[in-house]
Amino acid sequence: MAAYDTISNFRLDGRVSLVTGASRGLGAAIAQALAGSGSDVVVTGRDMKTLAPVANAIREKTGRRIVPIEMNMGNLVSIRATVERTLNEFGSLDILVNNAAINSRMPATEYTEEAWDSVTNVNAKGAFFMAQACGKTMIEQRHGKIINILSLTVALGLPTVVAYTAAKAALMQLTRLLAVEWAAYNINVNGVAPGFFRTELTNSIQTDSRNQWILHRTPLGRWGNSEDMTGAVLFLASPASNFVTGQVIFVDGGITAGSDWRTGN
Repeated sequence: MAAYDTISNFRLDGRVSLVTGASRGLGAAIAQALAGSGSDVVVTGRDMKTLAPVANAIREKTGRRIVPIEMNMGNLVSIRATVERTLNEFGSLDILVNNAAINSRMPATEYTEEAWDSVTNVNAKGAFFMAQACGKTMIEQRHGKIINILSLTVALGLPTVVAYTAAKAALMQLTRLLAVEWAAYNINVNGVAPGFFRTELTNSIQTDSRNQWILHRTPLGRWGNSEDMTGAVLFLASPASNFVTGQVIFVDGGITAGSDWRTGN
């Protein structure tokens, strides 16, 4: 049996990562975790004013090379330019974390075409074309790791998030398809599906009544925090997951294991 080096199999030294939607919340935490494990990182966001301080903070904490790029995930020209600049800066691209997302909450009967297009253009269309742009480089390199950030909505029906749910479900199926289509090129494509996390994206539901509902249905009895996401992402980005592809890891405190665990319903 070959010796297994636990430490090196979870390290990312010499890798180049690209994390979208990294100016705050889960994206910023993921970028810092990747850098802390040895990767240089390109971080993207819609506003350089908020993105640059995050990049500077990660650089100071980890000593890695961190490059911030202002990017619009809903614009294919912006996506392709970001990947091109990444390759110009580093000469390679090993890891993509497709994290950028937006949401618009309203009842399904009131959902507008504008809201639908806005959410799905970023969360599904933009995420696919980012994966495509990175995948072309990874195919040439004959290796790569793509991690799509999904949602517990791919497993549970929740009200008022119809476009977000549809887009994340589409991205989950794209994760599986790309895992199969690109396996021959040594590219692993997986998803991480967070549950309820305290981020700016969930500000509108962080109310007393909704908090009680969430805590009641989450076996671990709390909201997730940004650091709770990093372990699953680091595993999927590292050599430790080289035989894992087309999978979804739920980081949700157990909520998808049962709808109302405290009462047994």
